[in-house]
Amino acid sequence: MGRLSKYGVALAPSGVITGLLKGTLDLWSYDYQNPANAFRDQSVKLRNLCDDALAQYTTQLQSELHRLRQNLPQPTRENLYSSMDGLEAVKAMESYIREIESLRVQIRSAVSPPNDFVRRSQAENDQFLGHLVQIDRELLQALSAIDEDTVAEVRKLLQKRTDTVRAFQAH
Repeated sequence: MGRLSKYGVALAPSGVITGLLKGTLDLWSYDYQNPANAFRDQSVKLRNLCDDALAQYTTQLQSELHRLRQNLPQPTRENLYSSMDGLEAVKAMESYIREIESLRVQIRSAVSPPNDFVRRSQAENDQFLGHLVQIDRELLQALSAIDEDTVAEVRKLLQKRTDTVRAFQAH
């Protein structure tokens, strides 16, 4: 059976080499001086910094959880059940760690708009992307001192970011 062709030109096989070539061509066509790309890159960098801050916080929380588990009283013959306060503290800490990890996933998977907005002008795109970068800066500022109140604030900022993207796409 002959090679597939379209209009007399052999089609490139799909595979690793084709993928590498396409990636190289995409990289060549990437204009880092384009304001939209600069905003997009800045947004990704800010969200990566937020993720790093939350990763360090999670590590700190996990060491605290380890300490809590080690300090749980061991059951004895007289008292078969260990302190419920200690078990509740461990469960609360585990739940809080899961909440922080969920927040990390939300930040990492926050929408980065595609390169082309077909129905938008360049000025509208730049303004929109600049607004997203501002929200990402607010996220990073909120994470400068992390605690339970900060988590609620970060969730609100992520919702604000999502609503901004939805409003822009619906417009």
